[in-house]
Amino acid sequence: MKAIYYYIILFLCLINYPLCAQNVTVNSISLSGNKQSRASIIYRELTFGKGDTLPVAELRRKLEASRQNILNTLLFNYVYVSDTVRDNAAVDVYIRVEERWYIWPVVDLVFEDRNISTWIRHPDWSRFSFGAGVNIENMRGLNENMNINGRFGYQQGLSLSYSDVSLDKARRHLLGLLLGYNRVHNAAYITDHNKPAYITTEGRAIRERYSAGVSYSFRPQIRERQTARLYYEYAAINDTLLHLNPNYWGGANTRRHTLNALYSYASDYRDSYAYPLSGTLWKITVSATTALNDNMLTGDLCPEIATYWPLSRRWFYAGSLAAKLTVSNREAYTAKQALGYDNYYLRGYEDYVMDGEYFVLFKNTLRFLVMPTQTYELTWLSTLDKFYKIHFTIYANLFVDCGYSYNRHASPHNDLQNLFLYSGGGGFDLVTYYDIVFRIDYAMNRRREGGLYITLITPFF
Repeated sequence: MKAIYYYIILFLCLINYPLCAQNVTVNSISLSGNKQSRASIIYRELTFGKGDTLPVAELRRKLEASRQNILNTLLFNYVYVSDTVRDNAAVDVYIRVEERWYIWPVVDLVFEDRNISTWIRHPDWSRFSFGAGVNIENMRGLNENMNINGRFGYQQGLSLSYSDVSLDKARRHLLGLLLGYNRVHNAAYITDHNKPAYITTEGRAIRERYSAGVSYSFRPQIRERQTARLYYEYAAINDTLLHLNPNYWGGANTRRHTLNALYSYASDYRDSYAYPLSGTLWKITVSATTALNDNMLTGDLCPEIATYWPLSRRWFYAGSLAAKLTVSNREAYTAKQALGYDNYYLRGYEDYVMDGEYFVLFKNTLRFLVMPTQTYELTWLSTLDKFYKIHFTIYANLFVDCGYSYNRHASPHNDLQNLFLYSGGGGFDLVTYYDIVFRIDYAMNRRREGGLYITLITPFF
């Protein structure tokens, strides 16, 4: 009986072998749904081309990889890729996309605290800025982006940027431009008890900046990108900052001309840029800043790696490791932003900052798919084809974070510096269209402080 079983398995393998090993040739590639986006933008993301000959199994992998690449341009809400194999081993590929809305009025009320959770704990209605402007994506149908934004209230300013300007048809060479002006009446001048201490002035601004920059990106492969940026800034500060902290920015002048040079390399093989579940991201950034009239030099090195593993159909692991090393020829508060700034924070420590010359941050998340993607068509929005179809996915998560920052001039009041930190907790993530992710987490840190933290991630606010 066992011998018969083995013969059946062998027979099934033999009859399926030709299907798996058969080579097919891509006869044609058809594209539909791209009303504004140029076809070259989509074809640039394909991992195969017309006339390629390859095994069926490899073609299936390349079709899925191409679909992910097209979605990661962030130009489309939905991408469908299918194929039809002819009798003569030729295959026709069909790509259908559903474009997003590309012109977004920017009218927002901005929390000026580091995050919304911090503001909820200590609400201050004066700490708001009102922004108004417009963000135009996919300019000329080439995935170029323009942003014009003004800010009023707690901060005042104006910024203009034009990014990812194509310098060649293959979009391997990209240019970016930036102009900006910003003035504030409130600024952090020192860290006290692990929190930024602020000073507010009336009349004259506490800090004023004019800036201009240019960037160049080289994208030799679909998932790899190198960027070089040169950035000039003129800044003036109120002398009150230097009275309160003589080491505020590493010099005695209240006016400064600075030049910043930056280089970054990224290798991004994640399945999704908005909410990845598989793949790996490698990134390294090197930058140097010099104050032309103040003999202040600062250099930063920041390597990062993130990996995402599907453990089963519903369980997923996400882990990331980041570090930063800062060297400077002078002691400066503004040059020692370590943990708690930008996206480098431990969950459960959102209320705190840890200054230092270097830091290491390790984050781990275990995700469980609670509700697979559900797509709904809102008939009352049927006239708005960019919005009427909406999808939701819900994940539960458990996480453990740990990190360490070193400050050679740490104050005894800032006891979270030069200390191994850890935290843990859990929560839920709601992922929907236009790359919106709504997160609600409960976290507890080393101090046994627990709290509920709310995060809204969206590309257009």
